[in-house]
Amino acid sequence: MIRPAWGDGFAPSMVLTTLVLSMAHIAALYDTRQDYGRAELLLRLTIAFVAAYLVIAMLGYFILHLTLARKAFLLSFVTAFPASFLLRLVHGRLTAQSRARRKVLLLGSGEVSQMIAATVRASRHTYEVVGRLDANGRGGDGSDGVWSLGTLEDLDWVSKVTRPDVIVVALEERRGTLPVSEIVESKLQGTEIEDWPNFYEKLTGKIPVGNLRPSWLVFADGFKPARITVLTKRTIDLLVSLCVVVLSSPVMLLIAAAVRLDSPGPVFFRQDRLGRFGRVFRMLKFRSMRADADTSPPPPDAPDPRVTRVGRLLRRTRLDELPQLFNVILGDMSLVGPRPEWVALVPEFKAKVPLYLHRLAVKPGITGWAQVKNQYGATVGNTWDKLEYDLYYIKNMSIFLDMLILLHTVQIVLFTKGSGEWKQKQAPSTTSASYAG
Repeated sequence: MIRPAWGDGFAPSMVLTTLVLSMAHIAALYDTRQDYGRAELLLRLTIAFVAAYLVIAMLGYFILHLTLARKAFLLSFVTAFPASFLLRLVHGRLTAQSRARRKVLLLGSGEVSQMIAATVRASRHTYEVVGRLDANGRGGDGSDGVWSLGTLEDLDWVSKVTRPDVIVVALEERRGTLPVSEIVESKLQGTEIEDWPNFYEKLTGKIPVGNLRPSWLVFADGFKPARITVLTKRTIDLLVSLCVVVLSSPVMLLIAAAVRLDSPGPVFFRQDRLGRFGRVFRMLKFRSMRADADTSPPPPDAPDPRVTRVGRLLRRTRLDELPQLFNVILGDMSLVGPRPEWVALVPEFKAKVPLYLHRLAVKPGITGWAQVKNQYGATVGNTWDKLEYDLYYIKNMSIFLDMLILLHTVQIVLFTKGSGEWKQKQAPSTTSASYAG
């Protein structure tokens, strides 16, 4: 960190340096096992630097000796941030070839084992599967690219030969088959032991609903955020929502006038959605379809003629979501959380998607982990996929994750990624997306 040339800035510079390093550690920027893309790296660095500079500003307000001069404050940020980003890119490029891939040994050869092997191949993480051990002695033919190296009884010598960094327990049935003593011995030798749901969650950022035993949810860590996290989250919701409403009020007035002049009907679209613990609330959006859109089914081909001219622009820029800030202020929603579902569709999803109602454990959000990680879709299958991301968010809910999601959302809005969903050819709708105004 640059020592400022104005005033005595040695103490605040040292504190700021420590804060940046600490926030970078919290943002998992020192985890050499992670292979972030440029966008992800930029977002995590942004969170680390912004958080550190906010903390030093607060400390300087209360402790005079930790006050950093404005010029030094700005100069250090505009030099340290891009320098850190470029150094990380250069380091990643130089060490890409020499970075050792971590070897994974799978215990089991069934559907779960095959899913983990496919996930490892598709992920950006530096893992490679060296083989699997079968539970029933039949072995595998290597059709999925992973050969059987023996049975579970062979774990001791196979682990000595292959020297895996991680052993993933991917067994559908464990009673009477799990080689506990050999696994403990491998762990004592320094090998990481992972249960397959945790490993899958680490690779994908979602929880596998289809193959998951309910007992895993019972005993898994997470799913209960600390009280301070909940209070901080609500405080951020209120402050950000009130500020955005005040700053965007002229824009919202112009949008309201444009919606009214473009087509007859109300300015706002209101729909009953399901909130936390099943509480029903009325969600607000700027109307982007004709007022009689609910009387005609969505067309099989796009673009949807029910979308108005102003509505196309609002959807493309996501400005139709602005009125949901009032839902956040009232406490019905949060800035970040699972998207609230239309009440009329919940019975179908509850019947077809396991654990669907578990997404109601937290307040719904304007944006969420599923929205920034999952492609737009309007099918039950897509709802299943989004639920896996929603459960991951509920399990790992934190202020840092919220900040990461918000920055991802800003990036999506600025570059209008995924904003052309109304133009894409879709399957017959089964979600609220095609019924939304």
